[in-house]
Amino acid sequence: MRRQVRGLLFNLLAAVMLLGTGFQDASAQVDKNTMWRDAVVTVLDVDFAGTGFHARWEYDRCHCGDLLVQVEQIAPDGVLTGELLMVDGQVLLSRKFEGQGADITPLMQAPVLMLQLADALLNRSQPKGPSAVSGKQRWDVEEKSKDFSLNTGFATGTFAAPWRVEGSGWHTESGRRRFELTFEFSNPLPDNPEATGSITFSGSLDFRKQGFPYPESTPLAGWKIQRFAAGEDESSLAPEGLTLKALREEVGEP
Repeated sequence: MRRQVRGLLFNLLAAVMLLGTGFQDASAQVDKNTMWRDAVVTVLDVDFAGTGFHARWEYDRCHCGDLLVQVEQIAPDGVLTGELLMVDGQVLLSRKFEGQGADITPLMQAPVLMLQLADALLNRSQPKGPSAVSGKQRWDVEEKSKDFSLNTGFATGTFAAPWRVEGSGWHTESGRRRFELTFEFSNPLPDNPEATGSITFSGSLDFRKQGFPYPESTPLAGWKIQRFAAGEDESSLAPEGLTLKALREEVGEP
């Protein structure tokens, strides 16, 4: 009898553990309506073939609409590192960048353009979105006549046809995806009209809800601030006592 009771208890415990695991996995899955651009955290490595330019950008999206970008760019003329924080799409803050001019908006151009390009290429590669990626998938898409155009508000970019994107995407754990892509496009030169360009992307996308790296109480002393939506073409040091919450409230006023 005791053995039967122990066996029943063991089976019940195992069932509860499996049920709990199932709930955790189900709650952490990517919803079928989720788009590639909806990732909460994106880590993106980008190489421009033949240029010596490499960048790693980490993007953190706040549910409030803010965007934090950790920047590391390596080019033949030097290394650029720092942080960018865009508040409500109206104000840009930066810190840790050395030797940059008063206008900090150009710092955001490459990170935002390449993020939008990566999202667009992922959407072309797997139009059903990240929920359609379980195991590893191979992708290969080609366009012979239509140029690939982007407009981020900070920068525009056009990649001439014919172009091709190939690579792969895979599931790493519930709520996360990884990918590797090579984007080849026409890049005619005066002495070589058949020349092409190539950009290689690799990265990870985390679609799980999580806290923003900087809480609302974060003091912004030491950051440069530029209200580009208000027409400011130069940045200045954030005033003493200004917090992220206060800035959000300021830009949210009608």
